[in-house]
Amino acid sequence: MALPTYKDIVDLIKKGATIEAQEKIMELREAALGLQEENFTLREKIRALEDELRVKQQLTFERTAYWLDNGHTKDGPFCQRCHDVQKILVRLQNYGTDWFCVACKQSYEK
Repeated sequence: MALPTYKDIVDLIKKGATIEAQEKIMELREAALGLQEENFTLREKIRALEDELRVKQQLTFERTAYWLDNGHTKDGPFCQRCHDVQKILVRLQNYGTDWFCVACKQSYEK
């Protein structure tokens, strides 16, 4: 269904069809709300993709774990399995000679 135009609404008002004009205005309001919701959803998707890209650019794999390197500092280690399978970063815990992931229960030699 095509959205009513400004001209359509003005013509209805000139003809005295105010109820029909109000209905057209309501159609426009509903369409505007739908577009606002779609815009919000798309902006959130863009933000998530930008975050994912930023992490991907900063992520390096060394020995048995992933590290985030922003050029100034190095953060990690993060679980190889959790990132490779679920695309999430789970910080590994230090257990003596190993690192341990509390999420997937995987252990890695340091």
